[in-house]
Amino acid sequence: MRGQHQQVRGLQYYYLTQGDGEQDIVFLHGFLGSHAIFNEALSEIDLASTHRLVSLDLLGHGASEGAELHYRFSAKEQVADLAYFIRHYCQKPVILVGYSMGARLALSLATQYPSLCKGLVLESGHFGISSETERQSRQSLDAQRADEIMSDYSSFLRYWEDISLFNTPNARAINATYKQIQQNQQPIWIANSLLGFGAGTMPSVENRLTSLRMPVLLLVGEDDSKFKAINQRMHLMLPSSYLSIIEGAGHRVHWDNPKTWQKEIELFISQL
Repeated sequence: MRGQHQQVRGLQYYYLTQGDGEQDIVFLHGFLGSHAIFNEALSEIDLASTHRLVSLDLLGHGASEGAELHYRFSAKEQVADLAYFIRHYCQKPVILVGYSMGARLALSLATQYPSLCKGLVLESGHFGISSETERQSRQSLDAQRADEIMSDYSSFLRYWEDISLFNTPNARAINATYKQIQQNQQPIWIANSLLGFGAGTMPSVENRLTSLRMPVLLLVGEDDSKFKAINQRMHLMLPSSYLSIIEGAGHRVHWDNPKTWQKEIELFISQL
């Protein structure tokens, strides 16, 4: 494994590579995460012998630099960052594997720059909120959460782990390493991530799904009822998609059931 920083549109991004194949697979983590959340799930994956696995720390997360102003975290800016990273530091077109926030970013990139992406794996993904009323409600919630992050970050982390999204029947408790990843984040960058790229702020790409021609694998936990419904809807709209509902998993499929997560991704990529 090799870790390094690279300049991306004025900011330092960190990423880790594994394997030396000619096809790049780029992994994008979720909110409060880093490249390291995939370490366990990727530890025994066979793809490293035939592909180059690239695990990227997203803007303001992990060892990647953030920004003092939340507009820099907007979908427009982060899609531009990711496109730049792929063009300059990857063997394109890449296969994108995104979890939650990372899945939203991967989907946004694919709808705007389809030539950069050979295939998509979206774990607990979302196309964005279309209803203006729901968007405003979510923006208010994210603004409240951003204030809580800035006032008492440790308290926010305890609250975050207790939300219903992660408290499903088969959800696996995060370990010390996962907690350390969250605790080591910079609160101002995490708050700005919510304000600039929260689900209520990012533009919905729902109306672009029917024109997305690349193969897409949708992964969602059986216990994650909200996202299961969202992904079932996405599956009907995407022209070339596969939906896999993973037993024994909630929102964090890669964490709750890493072996099935591995197998599903390996099968999908072998068929591309």
